[in-house]
Amino acid sequence: MRVIVHRTPEWPRTLRDEWRALFDADSQATPFQSWEWHSAWWNVYGRGRSPYVLAAYEGDDLVGLLPMIRSLGAWRTLRSMAVGPSDYLGPLAQSGRQAEVAIAFLDHLRDAPVDMVDLHQWTAEPTQGDPVDQATCLRLDLPASYDAYVASLSKSLRYDVRRLERSEAFRIIEPDDPAQALDVLFDLHVKRWRSRGLPGVFSRRVRHFHEQWAHLAMPKGWLRLKVLEHEGVPIGAIYAMTHGGRCYYYQAGMDPAASKLSPGTLLVAATIHHAIEEGVTTFDFCRGDEPYKRRWKPQTVAVNQRLLFATSQGRGRLGERWNRMAWRIEERLRERFEGGSLTLGRPKKPTGSPAA
Repeated sequence: MRVIVHRTPEWPRTLRDEWRALFDADSQATPFQSWEWHSAWWNVYGRGRSPYVLAAYEGDDLVGLLPMIRSLGAWRTLRSMAVGPSDYLGPLAQSGRQAEVAIAFLDHLRDAPVDMVDLHQWTAEPTQGDPVDQATCLRLDLPASYDAYVASLSKSLRYDVRRLERSEAFRIIEPDDPAQALDVLFDLHVKRWRSRGLPGVFSRRVRHFHEQWAHLAMPKGWLRLKVLEHEGVPIGAIYAMTHGGRCYYYQAGMDPAASKLSPGTLLVAATIHHAIEEGVTTFDFCRGDEPYKRRWKPQTVAVNQRLLFATSQGRGRLGERWNRMAWRIEERLRERFEGGSLTLGRPKKPTGSPAA
């Protein structure tokens, strides 16, 4: 297995077809590892950045990919591309070869001409450095029947879930134009966070990224954008994705004035219902171990890691120590200032990290 580095800004064009074929061949691939996700990120955030896209080949066959960026500063660093909006960022690989490909990439990175390597949301088995737990992801195994699943929930949650069936005042719509649903999501998300004196996560640049991604993902059938209306007025929106037998709950926005109607609960229920009807076997709540996610009875807890290691003795070691310290401080600040979980059901005392 040989590793080649693509360093030119034209990598989205030169790697597109091979990347898409490898993505289709990786049974563990997530939307966050797709060419569409990374090319949209590059279009929005790539200006002034240096790409460092690792590609593993056997003969002429592409068997693995790991997109990264190279940054200069106090420490020359190689960092995962698309850090921030991405929930899973391990290497892409042919099915059954994830561990082998990850080892090949880490071996290459150990000798890279930089001071430090910083891998975020790493999902492969670490073989280098001292990993830090970065995110907890809860996963729900879906049964064949939605009614059977609802019957397994608590009495209070069953009552909320069945509101969609009991009242004609509620309506779930799925706009053909993803921009329409995203606009509702962005507006409600900001409204809910501002009600708590917080800005939320959808800045103008972040919105631009998701609009570009949605434009690429919609023709693939990956998006699951739903808007909840009550008496004709939008009170909630959910942003989910589906790929490879798994549905990913990514974000949501709710009108705080409608919190007694539990719009988030109704939207999650509708998305799970839709997923079961499609034959999806796993509902992935993505990053965050918030209490409202636990109400849905997820059976599996996965942990993403941040893999940080020095490749030079002087500046690299100093950079690694500084980044580890900064990471701990950042975690404490996030826990303090994000105000805890903005729950998707009825209002509760904030705990955990923000979800919407």
